Amino acid sequence: MILPVFLRLLWLVVLWFPTTMGQTSSRNSSTDLVSIYEPQLANLKYDPATFNPYLGGQNWTMCCALAVNASLVIDNETLYIRPGQTFFTGTIESLEAHPRFPCGATYNGSALNAPRQQFWIDYSWCQDRCPGWPVTKASNFDKWLKPMISFTLPSLIFCLNIPRRRRLDLPARLFSDKSLDLSNLFLFALKVPFASLVVTLDIIIWTCVSFSVAGPMLTSGIYEAILDARVLSFLDSRSKENLPTVQQKAHTLLSILIGNLDINAWHSSELFVQDLPTHVIGKRFGRSASADTLTPTEEQASISAPDWPLKASLPSTPSDSASTIRHGKIFRTEYQRRKTLAAKWRLRSMLDSQVSFGSSVGAPVLFYIGSFIWSVYEVEEDLGSYVTAHQLACGMFWMTIPHLALVSCLLLAGNNPNIWQGAISESFLQYDDPFFIQTQDLAHTDRDSGHGRIRGITRKPTFNSIRATKAINPSGSGIFDQFFGLAFKESKFKPAWMWNRGPNKAMWIHNLGEQYPYLRHMREDVLEKRFSRDLWASGLYGFILYFVPTLFGTIVSYTTPQTGFGCRSIIMLTYAASQLCLQILWILRCYFFHNGKNRALQDSGHTTTKPTWINYMWYSLFLLSAFMGALTSIGGTIFVLANVLTNCFCALPAKYWWDRFTNPNARIFVDDATYEQVYYANKWWFPAGIVGVVFMIIVAYIGWWYQRSLRQRFHDLVEGIDYVDELDTDGNGNFVSARSLDDV
Repeated sequence: MILPVFLRLLWLVVLWFPTTMGQTSSRNSSTDLVSIYEPQLANLKYDPATFNPYLGGQNWTMCCALAVNASLVIDNETLYIRPGQTFFTGTIESLEAHPRFPCGATYNGSALNAPRQQFWIDYSWCQDRCPGWPVTKASNFDKWLKPMISFTLPSLIFCLNIPRRRRLDLPARLFSDKSLDLSNLFLFALKVPFASLVVTLDIIIWTCVSFSVAGPMLTSGIYEAILDARVLSFLDSRSKENLPTVQQKAHTLLSILIGNLDINAWHSSELFVQDLPTHVIGKRFGRSASADTLTPTEEQASISAPDWPLKASLPSTPSDSASTIRHGKIFRTEYQRRKTLAAKWRLRSMLDSQVSFGSSVGAPVLFYIGSFIWSVYEVEEDLGSYVTAHQLACGMFWMTIPHLALVSCLLLAGNNPNIWQGAISESFLQYDDPFFIQTQDLAHTDRDSGHGRIRGITRKPTFNSIRATKAINPSGSGIFDQFFGLAFKESKFKPAWMWNRGPNKAMWIHNLGEQYPYLRHMREDVLEKRFSRDLWASGLYGFILYFVPTLFGTIVSYTTPQTGFGCRSIIMLTYAASQLCLQILWILRCYFFHNGKNRALQDSGHTTTKPTWINYMWYSLFLLSAFMGALTSIGGTIFVLANVLTNCFCALPAKYWWDRFTNPNARIFVDDATYEQVYYANKWWFPAGIVGVVFMIIVAYIGWWYQRSLRQRFHDLVEGIDYVDELDTDGNGNFVSARSLDDV
């Protein structure tokens, strides 16, 4: 009974074993895929490069085809998996489930139809067969023109709103006063392209500078905005008091508007307020001064002491210009009323002459956001494309420039010094000394703040020091001055660089405290008590503005398979680190300047000090960080657009870089639009783009609201600049009423 059963089983094994072996052998091949793979694998060359691969002649798609050819073979109209190959990790079934050629494949609209990463090559094989990188072809607009139009070119426009002191000189000969006729038509045709080239080069240079040192620029601008808000808060808290005086209020408000100019402009600001009322009515005479008022000695000094070193050369004030105080009341003359009203008009007009936030940067931001939204939408339409992913990351990286423009446009101090020159020009006519007007041409005293150094003027410039500076530093000296002229040549006043605006505004506030004893309270509240906190808070806010877009750009590059830190993500993180280093250096320099702990680092603007090792160390670190910022921002963008980073080394995660020739896990996948790419695109790429758009909208709204708030507060303070409480007393010396001076 057992023997017949055993014979039957043996017969079945003998009968079905060849059939089973035949089926297993047939699943190692496919005839359905021949029509897809044969055209791509025919006539492959051993060397895929079209010219020198280290100059961009590599063909990455051909490298992928070589890897596929090393894994599969077509024989007798049948596709086989090569015996012993190690590049292909899938099966014939997986290839048939997704009938497409893996090299250059695109997303077909469904993640379920995307295959896994199946074709892997060793780093040593990649370096041997496919060295170098493939340059972006001029005809491939999606890889270079689209990201330039979407991100790079709009950022160039934003840089026009970032304040600067110098620009590339445009030769005046290019714009002659001759009329255009046939005789000079050919010359005109040559001038126009050359002028356009100079202007374009100037914008590109300023964009590179702004991007490279965005950290200090953002910190300086935010610090200036904080100082403006604190000064306005100080004045607003004392708006119903008789201190500070009309002159002090006007000078403080004026300093907010022109505090971005060189401290040499301080003299002209004193001319602006010289005839405004200076009487102190903060307390009833004869009573002891409170903590917020001046002592009688300080009060008399503030009334009688000359406010201007050259006041003796001024024309005599009209006889009716002096206000009088009788029985605790103040009576202003008609002359003082007119001067006060004129000061109000000028302060309002100076602020309103500036381009509004919406016109200067608000509307361009909306267009930029619209372009960015379209790019994010394209990510969803072309999921799995590493080109699209890195373009999105690069676009988020460039968001730093619009953020910098937003900060520079929310400040109250205008970027055009000609507005102030027009407001003060009439006051110069009161001087008989022509040398004074000549010395206001600050081009002779232009030091460019040490080309990045933070100036720390602690004393007022005198005519002797201006003369000495003019002799030592003649205008137009040096190669730098020959090519990069002043941005506002016709103006007698020179604005500070963007990275110097915060400290420059602090110097104006410091001088207010030196000029007016009562405003020393403001200097203490605004500068001394909160100096360190405001400085580090500015650094934190500036860090957020460039780190958030850089972080999300890094996330997109990090999650672009293979996942992990690679060339692109490391470049963006290095940029963030360089800006953080620049911020720390900038803050430390400001801190030590303000506290006077290292006078060797201080440059008064008119005297030179002997360089020290601290000086050299600071500049070395600053230049090194700025170089790294330029290399990673501008250089990194060029690498992405030119496709330099598409190579064997950058395709490998950084954790394998050190032992990439010996580590068996140092492998690179070469197929496109895989399941992993589509998965990470859905999970990270699209959400990161949405968050970037939302973040920029929030920053733009906060900047718009902040500037509108400061402008409204400024206008309110200007309106109440002459508000004075009239102190009426009864026969017993008691206060009985308080009315505005306008009611007198």
